[in-house]
Amino acid sequence: MIWKNLIKTALIGTDRSELSESTLEELKKLGVEIEATPANILLEGATLYAQMRKAGFQPKKWEGEIPFPAQKDKSKICSKKSSEHLAMILTGTFTPALDNYIEQLIFNKKSLPPELLPELLEKCRSDKTLWKKLKNAIGERGKWLIEQNEDWHFLIGKRDQVEWEEGTKNERIALLHHLRRVQPDEALENIESTWDEDDWQHRVEYIKTLEHNLSLADEPFLEKCLDEKRKDLRRTAALLLEKIEGSELQKRMWERLKNCINLKSRTLKKDKLEIDLPETCDDEMLRDGVDPRKQWSKGGLKASYFAQMFIIVPPSNWETLFDKKAKEVLEIFVRSEWSELLVQASIAAAVRHQDESWMEAIADFYFKNHDKNRWEGLDVKALLEKLPKYLFNQFAIQELKEFKTVLENSEPLVHLLQLNESSWDKNLTLLLMKNLRHLISQNINYGWNMIHYRNILDRAAYGSDTELYEILNRSWANDESYWTNWGKEIDNFLRVLKFRRDVIVEMEKE
Repeated sequence: MIWKNLIKTALIGTDRSELSESTLEELKKLGVEIEATPANILLEGATLYAQMRKAGFQPKKWEGEIPFPAQKDKSKICSKKSSEHLAMILTGTFTPALDNYIEQLIFNKKSLPPELLPELLEKCRSDKTLWKKLKNAIGERGKWLIEQNEDWHFLIGKRDQVEWEEGTKNERIALLHHLRRVQPDEALENIESTWDEDDWQHRVEYIKTLEHNLSLADEPFLEKCLDEKRKDLRRTAALLLEKIEGSELQKRMWERLKNCINLKSRTLKKDKLEIDLPETCDDEMLRDGVDPRKQWSKGGLKASYFAQMFIIVPPSNWETLFDKKAKEVLEIFVRSEWSELLVQASIAAAVRHQDESWMEAIADFYFKNHDKNRWEGLDVKALLEKLPKYLFNQFAIQELKEFKTVLENSEPLVHLLQLNESSWDKNLTLLLMKNLRHLISQNINYGWNMIHYRNILDRAAYGSDTELYEILNRSWANDESYWTNWGKEIDNFLRVLKFRRDVIVEMEKE
């Protein structure tokens, strides 16, 4: 209150306001001469309190019951050395190694060090994927700690004592998040119970929580939401229905798409696909979430209507319709006059539905045809990011074998190695080292135009098998030629690989 009084008086001016008696009394206790002019009192008091605010603060007085101490943790806490490893990760020295660290904890049936639990639990508030990995490594002490902090209760699904009808918007949202994990049907019942009385903006936030454990059981309610007056409500409901495999919305989109295409089989020639793009975005399409103003990469609004519907439908539907495999269907798309639209939409659909056969077919096609002018503008970033581990290694090894010179930054392989976070096959790591040795033997200097190699080496350091460390360390140690221009990058790669190896070795100790 004293600081606020000082600030208020400073803003208004001592000629129009004066410090309160209580403020003057406190300033006097701190040695401020309160007999001086108001301006001097204010200046000296503000200077003093500004320094005090930097130095510390008075903690709140605890008025609740003292909690019982945590019971003795039966789980085995990781060693002091492992704790130091984790501290290095959390301070930013080896940040990407956190996932590997947690995996090793769980694999070796150990729990996190108590002194670092609060920091990690706090990180889980903003990173829900971290909690999924972490929850099996917190031990009994971690569970006890969560109980002591209401901000962490949602992590273990602890339901706050609030009734739906009496809760505020934020309390209701917290309740819905909890219920969708343990009793998804009850969450939906709560939303429906006050739907007509709730503010539309609140309703949007409520139905967003249905994304967790989304299923066909939510479909009837979400279908009703498509008839709401508010666009935000309709759009949110449509986005959720799009994600429900086998939903009526997906089926309607599929029927519209089938009406737009015609597959012609020609004697002695390959099948050809003809497409009749929708002329307008009619009321039914609008209801199902098609955006009449959204632009696709090419082709105008008609192409955009088609593409928006295309990506909602599982790619496997095309295999069933044409009675062909993914690769064969893709070949039909490529021969169409709308090939770029169809291939780009296929990429989005394959990633959205995580259809691995389509992801493999598209990746294979792209790596073989990327250098053709026709496909220069194809956006494959999302596909390269989401390729599953076995496909990532399959294509990376296949492509890297072909390179005998410098990997240019524009190469699809470079993008794949930088974007995808899958673990690396041993052969892939060894191939990259072979490529680097070839560059060094050719006296190719490391410069700004080679910065992508640093990014690739960074990914390799965190993705490679740590069993390779000793082999690679010895091989580079016996080759002093790399020091000329590549020493820093290679040493950093080895340093990270060694750290990850040390983490595993320490975890495996009894």
